[in-house]
Amino acid sequence: MRTARAIDERMGFFVKHGHLDRLPSPWQVRVGGLAMLPVTLSESERERQRSRSTWMGQVPIRVPLQVLYNPRQLLADSGLTQRPESIVRHMVSVYHEDAFLGYDLQLLQSHPGGLALLREEASKVVDGRTRWAPYLRGLVAWPGYHARLVELAEAAERFEYPDALNVDPRFATLVGFARFCGAMPDWPERGFYGFDLDKLVRRWR
Repeated sequence: MRTARAIDERMGFFVKHGHLDRLPSPWQVRVGGLAMLPVTLSESERERQRSRSTWMGQVPIRVPLQVLYNPRQLLADSGLTQRPESIVRHMVSVYHEDAFLGYDLQLLQSHPGGLALLREEASKVVDGRTRWAPYLRGLVAWPGYHARLVELAEAAERFEYPDALNVDPRFATLVGFARFCGAMPDWPERGFYGFDLDKLVRRWR
């Protein structure tokens, strides 16, 4: 039920705004999430170079600190059931190329006030208005990253997203992921493998 509600709320937002024709089923989303895992857990060559350019950006140091800042990051999933606060904490503590940010931006856009929250939290890091600012800058290890998040959040409010470049379009945005999931075979309908007790009783009377 939680997944079905998340699909209705997160992906339903883009159906309502005409960017998606129909919703995938919970089964299709679960299978699609497994297919997306290699992308979720990988880094592009540029991400690897930039995120490891400081001592805090080295994986044995960076990952424990990122998990400490946002424990929800331990779960690699589609993000549909995540709270906007967790999505924002992920975005400000993990370096992403622009091409990979479309998915998270659309996730936040589907939450009322989600993009505004990203703008505010990223701005705090830029301006040093949070005690986490120096650590978050060190974790992403790339100058200007948080200022860029502010710009992208503002653009996403207008339904404008970063160029996906060579990122697989099925996983570059939430809308692309929804279309991919919806194109897969669905699980048999409820009761397909069950039985009708009343029918069996009548048969053997």
